[in-house]
Amino acid sequence: MALEITIKDIPEDVYAGLSEKAALQQKSLDAYLLEELRRIAQPLANKEWVEEVRKLRETQSTKVTAEEIIRARDADRK
Repeated sequence: MALEITIKDIPEDVYAGLSEKAALQQKSLDAYLLEELRRIAQPLANKEWVEEVRKLRETQSTKVTAEEIIRARDADRK
């Protein structure tokens, strides 16, 4: 079953940028956005996930250990 998403209050410059990117790939804006949403929704590979955690640790103060992160990740897989 296909679902719909409505996004309100998109700034004109953001809309124009997305439209331009879609046109460069010779796609409609809908097709381009659906492809991007599919990419975003894909589960991260372990390497990508670790990189995301590293980026967060650099920008945010945290006391979470690597072991706690791995336990939380693995708990989600059960």
